[in-house]
Amino acid sequence: MKNKKSIYLIVSISLFVGLLHFVLGPDYQGIFRDFIRGYLIDILLPMNLYLLLQISLRKNLSVTKSRIIGAVFTFGFGVLVEIIQFNEIELFGSTYDPWDIVMYGIGTGLGILIDLTLINKLEKQWHEG
Repeated sequence: MKNKKSIYLIVSISLFVGLLHFVLGPDYQGIFRDFIRGYLIDILLPMNLYLLLQISLRKNLSVTKSRIIGAVFTFGFGVLVEIIQFNEIELFGSTYDPWDIVMYGIGTGLGILIDLTLINKLEKQWHEG
């Protein structure tokens, strides 16, 4: 990443996701309780992982390769966790849910969307400036 603003944006998103994870936590009882406790983190964590991977991957790889590797690794890691949970081994949780795999896909897609829109715009501004 050439533009420091891109890194600041990704770090800000990471801090927000971390804070949200801490605030909502496993004892959350508020609005949309089932969705937030069951799926929101399964969307936000892969999104966050994809974006964080872009910071490190782009130091040595092209943008296209970084995006592909980041997306495949992020989604693949989530699927691997679900397979492990399916085999009744506790890793980042204990309950297998096929909907979690869908949420990992949505989260990875959301990370890609942020990359293609916001990050791309910031990087173009750096190249033009």
